[in-house]
Amino acid sequence: MITGKNVNKIIVVIILPVLILCSIPAMAKDEAASKEQQKESASLWNYKKFLLDENGKWSVGVGTIVRNSPFKGEKIDAFPIPIIDYSSKNLFIRELKAGYHIQKVKNPYKGGFFFDTYLGARMRPGASRRKFSVDGGLRGGYQHPFGAVAASFTQDITGIHGGKEASLSYSITFPNQKKNSLIIPRLTVTWQDNKLANHLWGISQETTNKMIENNDDVILQPYPIKQSVINYSAGIIHIYKIGEHWNNIIGAQIAILDQKILKNPAIERQLDYSFIYGLAYTF
Repeated sequence: MITGKNVNKIIVVIILPVLILCSIPAMAKDEAASKEQQKESASLWNYKKFLLDENGKWSVGVGTIVRNSPFKGEKIDAFPIPIIDYSSKNLFIRELKAGYHIQKVKNPYKGGFFFDTYLGARMRPGASRRKFSVDGGLRGGYQHPFGAVAASFTQDITGIHGGKEASLSYSITFPNQKKNSLIIPRLTVTWQDNKLANHLWGISQETTNKMIENNDDVILQPYPIKQSVINYSAGIIHIYKIGEHWNNIIGAQIAILDQKILKNPAIERQLDYSFIYGLAYTF
């Protein structure tokens, strides 16, 4: 979930790779063999087959995030955000992440392993501390009708903080009998190294100076976090299909912050929670 006082607009621009079609020179002496080679090459390098497929689905819409930041001086706020979701045989865009399926579960009803690589957007909590960064990550696990267990690892690739994060989560999907509604609860434990923890939950001298310059009502004093932290969170998503193309999305998440974070005088509450509501069109 996205955090911050005035939850920020996030426009995620994803540049998809364009693969150049390879051609094999025709040989006059063996034209049939040359055509066979060209056919095989096209099947391997055709960008439409690599990037897209006939079953690919787009969902676009708009949503609203409501969040109560744990930082002092910040109130409950709501802010509209765009909803962009794409899923195909190879590519996906979901939850501010864009990635590639290295291995995908072939039959979810029987279960199987999955492995993805992706880029993910991250926004630092706190309106006076706002900063955008991008992580590169790997995610893998096992999916079964009884639930999915997933482990992920991310690394900052923008050089803003150089931090790392690892998480382990369990989720399960509950469809209704009419197959027009899904409820997906999820439990997650997240480890953040000292660099990422300080970036997200610490207060730098630069931030304090900025708050003084802006004449903010509350001035947060510098406080570095020098140790790694472990946070626990629980979330739930409800998706309801309206007709053939429209989907209604409601979600909530609550996180329990590490005691090391609570030592920061700028943090006044251990619980960090947020809600989302959205409407999307699928085609």
